[in-house]
Amino acid sequence: MEPDHSQDDTASEIDLLKLKIRDLEHEVDLARKESDDANRKKTMFLANMSHEIRTPMNSILGIYDLLKETDLSADQREYLEIIHIASQNLLIIINDILDLSKIEAGELHLEIKPFDLREEIRQVIKLLSLKARGKGIELSSRIDATIPECVVTDSVRLRQILINLANNALKFTNKGTVQIAVETLNPALDDFRYKKAFIPDWIDPDHLPQGHQILKFDVVDTGIGISESDQETLFNEFAQFENPLVRRFEGSGLGLSISHHLTHLMKGKMGVTSKVGEGSDFWFTLLVKTEKKDLPDVEEKKSPVLPKATKPLNVLLVEDNLLNQKFAMITMTREGHQVDVAVNGEIALEKFRQKHYDLILMDIAMPVMDGMKATRLIREMEQRLVKDLPESEQGSFVPVKIVAITAHIMIADKEKCLNAGMNGFLSKPYRPNDLISVISKLDFQ
Repeated sequence: MEPDHSQDDTASEIDLLKLKIRDLEHEVDLARKESDDANRKKTMFLANMSHEIRTPMNSILGIYDLLKETDLSADQREYLEIIHIASQNLLIIINDILDLSKIEAGELHLEIKPFDLREEIRQVIKLLSLKARGKGIELSSRIDATIPECVVTDSVRLRQILINLANNALKFTNKGTVQIAVETLNPALDDFRYKKAFIPDWIDPDHLPQGHQILKFDVVDTGIGISESDQETLFNEFAQFENPLVRRFEGSGLGLSISHHLTHLMKGKMGVTSKVGEGSDFWFTLLVKTEKKDLPDVEEKKSPVLPKATKPLNVLLVEDNLLNQKFAMITMTREGHQVDVAVNGEIALEKFRQKHYDLILMDIAMPVMDGMKATRLIREMEQRLVKDLPESEQGSFVPVKIVAITAHIMIADKEKCLNAGMNGFLSKPYRPNDLISVISKLDFQ
């Protein structure tokens, strides 16, 4: 009787398969590590580029605000406004790139709070009205009377989506109109079956949470329209439908992609209806909570008057960029404050040892010593100072107020700065009123 080799062959095949599986798992693991490494490098590159561009943008926009308050001729004001518009367009591109990187890294978080929806849309119209007038296009809004004044969602991201869509509509419209419309999708109405296609699958329109409504936003234009084939890739990153060397329309191709991402992050749905030569309707829907209450945040935004500090302050400005030094010093001295300058954290520590300061404006990314380390060392110095004081005086010791000022908003976020011992946070580029507002919220005794 011959020996049966089938069991041995099967065992050998199983061992061989196990080896192949291990090799494949190893290859997948290596590919994953390479992908993670590439994503980290991309994120760091975008963060560094954002910082390098935001730093000069801070002085450009800041000096613009200071210059527009001076006596200028009509021509000079027109030239200055061109600089402002170009700067704002560049800032939109920078923010789009940074937002895309945050979305991919899962680091973009929503801030949900009540706000006046009509006021937000008015601000969008106001922001884009100059561009619309320049092209002879009527830019308007239409909001259903059934929509309450106060809604609860992320107002900043909602405005960002509307600006991207409306700006895009203006770009591709040469004559006619662009309109921002808002309506409620009501399950009780007869036309709801048709409109149900606009609602995300996760929302059950027949069982909405109490106090919530489904809002549909439309940005409708009479522009060139979009073909069906182009609509399929419309929300992809860097989508452009023309040769970049001969294209007729400006833009990075990121606005629609980011708006699509933001809508999904807000658990909504976005789409487009369009015909070539007849215009487009970009729409998105959101489930929002509605409230009937006062809106103090809106009232604060309407007020042009900013409170000043109760006294002139001794300020240490820690900033390595000469142009940003100039802008911040002009802003602070106009408010009646005395300002000293340090170009890095090490010099800031030495000046802090020699002189009392009420406030330190601390840049984060600097040569020699960064702002985070400098802040931690200053707080340690203060703790030692308090211990050396007589016990009766320790309770009256007032720590210096430190405000983080940074263009590295991906790496040095607000929470990290506060954890390092800072009292406030301001991201570049900022305007004079932004700086004054942050300082006015601090308690100077």
